[in-house]
Amino acid sequence: MSNTTRLIDNLKRFRLVTFDITDTLVRFSKPPAVQYAKTAAQLGVTDIDQSAMEACFKREFKAMKKLHPNWGYNTPNFTWQEWWTSLVKNIFLCVKPDIDPKKLQEVANTLVRIYRTKECYSHIDGGVELIDRVRNSGKKIGVISNFDPSLRQVLKEIHLDEKFDFIMTSYDVGFEKPHKEIYDACLNKCNIQSNEALHIGNMYTMDYEGARNAGWSSILITTNEEDLERTQPTQGYRNIKDLLNALDNDGIKW
Repeated sequence: MSNTTRLIDNLKRFRLVTFDITDTLVRFSKPPAVQYAKTAAQLGVTDIDQSAMEACFKREFKAMKKLHPNWGYNTPNFTWQEWWTSLVKNIFLCVKPDIDPKKLQEVANTLVRIYRTKECYSHIDGGVELIDRVRNSGKKIGVISNFDPSLRQVLKEIHLDEKFDFIMTSYDVGFEKPHKEIYDACLNKCNIQSNEALHIGNMYTMDYEGARNAGWSSILITTNEEDLERTQPTQGYRNIKDLLNALDNDGIKW
């Protein structure tokens, strides 16, 4: 049996295969805190303490997610662009309280803009091959991502958008993974039953467990050993290459 035949056989029960994006198929070219400091320096905001930037980024991102979940979806008169602009400003005010307001606005506008371009993203090894081979096996291919509407532009910038039949963001649906509603929205869109759907992602709770709780099958790709140990046998992998090897052999059991 050829590798292609084995892959088709391993996936034969599924009509739909969806992917998470961030840290599954795509990664940041630089850690956000590093990119923020670099962009600020290019715009004349210097003497940024990198350790302070990292700490402030984590703190302010967590606070913003709690105050305005899902990129501000349910916050009246507050767009997702304003969500990111506010986050950037809060981070820099945390790191550099005396930053010039006009310069702060310039930095915020620039960062919100460049994070919609290919400058900030790169493909994860094996991702394009995985998408192409699953698509060529006759499956409908989609994206399920906790992301704002800019994801479509990002995927276009890095030449991935045309590979998917649809792109479903949490902002589109009004619910983030692991909520069942975002998985159900994909099933409704495709007129597919949950037992015919497979989701592949890198987060145990949001992707692996979230999909399973919605009645889907799921695969986890992560280097977190504790999360790998919690997955069902043959449903957790350290990288895309290992997953492809399993698909090319008789290595996956649902």
